[in-house]
Amino acid sequence: MNKKNVILMVLMLIFVGFLFAEKSLERLGNEAEFAADEFYEAKDYVNAAFKYAEALEKFEAASEQDGISVQEKIVRILDKIFKAYYFAGNYEKAIGILQTQLATDPKNSKKARTISQIYEKKLKDVDKAIETLILFDSTSRKYVVEKKIASLFANLIEFEKALFWYQRTYELKQDAKVIKNIASLYLKLDKKAEAIGAYEDFIKTNPSERVLTKTYKNMGALYEDMNNISKAIEYYEKSNELDYNDSITLLLISKYYDLEWYTKALKKIELLLQNKPGNTDAIYYRAMIKYNRGELVMAKADFEIILSNVKYSSIANGFIESIESAE
Repeated sequence: MNKKNVILMVLMLIFVGFLFAEKSLERLGNEAEFAADEFYEAKDYVNAAFKYAEALEKFEAASEQDGISVQEKIVRILDKIFKAYYFAGNYEKAIGILQTQLATDPKNSKKARTISQIYEKKLKDVDKAIETLILFDSTSRKYVVEKKIASLFANLIEFEKALFWYQRTYELKQDAKVIKNIASLYLKLDKKAEAIGAYEDFIKTNPSERVLTKTYKNMGALYEDMNNISKAIEYYEKSNELDYNDSITLLLISKYYDLEWYTKALKKIELLLQNKPGNTDAIYYRAMIKYNRGELVMAKADFEIILSNVKYSSIANGFIESIESAE
């Protein structure tokens, strides 16, 4: 072999050695990842996490020292090591991995929410869960994040703070469920007028008929609590028009009776008896209306119908005696 060939062979060996050295850290990382995968499949999450950490170290070294592009592998390993730490029950380290990922992708709300969830569910640290989401939201407002903050405060019975965050959430998305939560919080804070305002905004979102029926019923109850009986009746009627309900109908009968709106009360009594024949509550109110109108014969007939009813027997007997004494 001549001198020229020897020199070429030496240079080739040097080049091959250089390539081998350049790839060695990456190859070691690959080997560590493969071993970690086997531990993970065997559900040996502690050793899997250890080997994934080793693989991560090798890949990062390959990138920094040798200039090899292994970013995709680093991203993949970070996901794997997080899962290994999580299933191993090492939640603090799992959070550390997520925070590392979040630092490179600061608008990734899923990572922030996962950190918060681990604090809340696994570490039972709701304050840290909230703190994590508020910190994220300070630089990147997200509907799902603010809604979660609101719900966490609500669970802590911190209704003022929950209300603040639900209101912020509604700024981002005019969601019917959010308005419903706002109305509910106003009720818990005994702010009935504000709750009604929130319900009115909720109605504008065109909720389903089923939800709207319940909303009208809630608004009726709110107005009743505020002693605004005419508005209470208005919304009870709206609720009943969408979905007939025996209890709401009886409630309307009692309201109309108390207001001496007997014609309207009798129409509701007829409606209730059509849907629930023989209903003693309806017959009682019909008897009372007839008695108050001086229709004593018909009143007595109704009182006799409910005479055997435990709830009304004493009252009915008293009115029958009164009617008979007047005959």
